[in-house]
Amino acid sequence: MEPQDINKQEYPPMHTDGPGTSITEDLIGDIHKIDLSYTLEENVYLVLVCAGYMDGSPEIQKALLDKMEGYLNHIHSDWFKQEYAGLKAVVVVCFDEVPHQLILQLLTKCIPWFEEYGVELKFKLKDVFFYITTENRK
Repeated sequence: MEPQDINKQEYPPMHTDGPGTSITEDLIGDIHKIDLSYTLEENVYLVLVCAGYMDGSPEIQKALLDKMEGYLNHIHSDWFKQEYAGLKAVVVVCFDEVPHQLILQLLTKCIPWFEEYGVELKFKLKDVFFYITTENRK
């Protein structure tokens, strides 16, 4: 099955606490929007793009968590469930630079959060998927 571009479809608004700052928007875009999405085989992929160095500051961490929460809210919306019934949701967080260790630690803690909602969370650096070990997570 060929990937299908679903970005041209209208999405319901994502719930967030307000607009991001220009610094965070430069790095992760508008926290109110899905960056990229497509279907492939039995999955619907929602891609969160991190463009630049994610420095681990509290502002960056909060913006990343807010955006990830928006993705989960979108995936669990009635619209999404109806539109993509039967497809497994996968969120892919993409980096163009290796993020700060604090960001990696934060993402490690997000894995069980996404699992709890039945959503697979994957990570990609440039064009290569990578795994964050969840052993000894607290």
